[in-house]
Amino acid sequence: MATPVVDVYVKLPSGKATCIQLLPTDQVKKISEYLSKQEEVPERHVRLKYQGKVLNKSHAIGYLGICAETILKGEIIVPKDINVIAKLPDGRVEMVQVKTTDDVSEMKQKIGSKIKLSPSNFTVQLGTSAAELREGLLLDLGVTDECQIELKERSKSDTKFTDGTQDNVDGKEVNVDDPEKRQELFSTFNAAGRHVEVVFSFDTTGSMYSYLTKVRQKLRESCERLLRDIPNIRIGIIAHGDYCDYSKYVIRYVDLTSDVDTLVQFAENVPCTGGGDSPECYEWVLRKSQQLDWSEDSAKALIVIGDCEPHPLSYTDQRINWHMELDVLKGMGVKVYGVQAYQNQSSKEFYEELADHTGGYYLQLRNFDLITDMFLAVCYREADSEQLEAYVAEVEQEGRMTEDTKAFLDKLEIPRTDAVESEKGPKRYVRAPWWDPSLDTNKMHEYEYVQETDSWHPKQVICRESTITSYPVSTCTLIDSSAAPTRKSSKRSGIRRLFCFAS
Repeated sequence: MATPVVDVYVKLPSGKATCIQLLPTDQVKKISEYLSKQEEVPERHVRLKYQGKVLNKSHAIGYLGICAETILKGEIIVPKDINVIAKLPDGRVEMVQVKTTDDVSEMKQKIGSKIKLSPSNFTVQLGTSAAELREGLLLDLGVTDECQIELKERSKSDTKFTDGTQDNVDGKEVNVDDPEKRQELFSTFNAAGRHVEVVFSFDTTGSMYSYLTKVRQKLRESCERLLRDIPNIRIGIIAHGDYCDYSKYVIRYVDLTSDVDTLVQFAENVPCTGGGDSPECYEWVLRKSQQLDWSEDSAKALIVIGDCEPHPLSYTDQRINWHMELDVLKGMGVKVYGVQAYQNQSSKEFYEELADHTGGYYLQLRNFDLITDMFLAVCYREADSEQLEAYVAEVEQEGRMTEDTKAFLDKLEIPRTDAVESEKGPKRYVRAPWWDPSLDTNKMHEYEYVQETDSWHPKQVICRESTITSYPVSTCTLIDSSAAPTRKSSKRSGIRRLFCFAS
């Protein structure tokens, strides 16, 4: 399988430029690490900008829209000593010297050392801002010479842990120097404050449209419930047909939001599509979902609900490889749930791969009446396992636990690491062009993308002096003129005419 290597150019203020070959899944930090070695400076002193914005080094370049021959602006930050005015909770004021290249934790260490207080016992705010400074270089956060830093004392229940300390949690002493113990400890915390972002992608072709129809019957009720139970949740909805639906829509979506009215209005107004025969444009869904307003520090999940497989690379002029698009989502920290309807065995591996490759779940949806339960259960799964358990208990108590409901709820209750371990075996492979590009021998694409209008249209073929719209073969009819009884035989016997009809 070909690897989509991207040539990224970085220009420094000195005029020096360098080219780095990267994958779409590589993080920006890989670029800054490369430059730090070249310029012989600490990695944190390298800052990268794209279209005037400072890039978050933890993001994948594909997520940021950095493509082939993109030019980034690189800066080497020169550390400077500055003094910050630390305003203590008791009203005292201390002057503390820091460097512009210090991060927030280093500034807290220096302040804590000066006032004899552990950094874990206080938070810091810039001036009178209510926002807590958590991470990043002071220079990027707007911390300047003689600016005021306000300290807020943490309550005991909010106290964070510092390296090498012993803490008592639920009657057990835990040495948080041990990374495994630290992770185990954090996983026991209540996740009520966790930010959760879930996007549901619905195939609106043919009978698949019934799933979206069913969801919207209780969408307002479901969203209002989720916002009560998970205050920091945002939900998005994608509706898609296939490329042949270009005259209506190929894809529409409402971005991540907590506005129930916006979600309900979108779901109620989006129409069904035709789709033609399988495959459908799931590869385009994976690419477009990367452009949604995902937050950096949230639990992110994309739920792809469909019944068949994606197109091979040759189907469009964009040559979209769904494996690579899935890699980008994984690099962004998005777990993909593969939800398969109608149990089509020829596409099962696609939905399993979506889940296994990103740490999501593969679910079979045998009955569209279960879609609302799945909608709620997935959101609770992403928020907190205890909330999922409570929802499962509710379904049982209300007598709604059918065999099909139990099948997908039981799967969601399995910790994902255990689920992956139980499915060890040979690497998944399907001998088909949509899975293996080396088997895709078609040289002609059928649809073309117009970036300016974000739209699709059939391939335009230039024939002599006129332009002919070439429709996919599946929508064309071949008629043998020599066999037509109502027409005179052509002088050229056996001539076949091709009539194309728009779907």
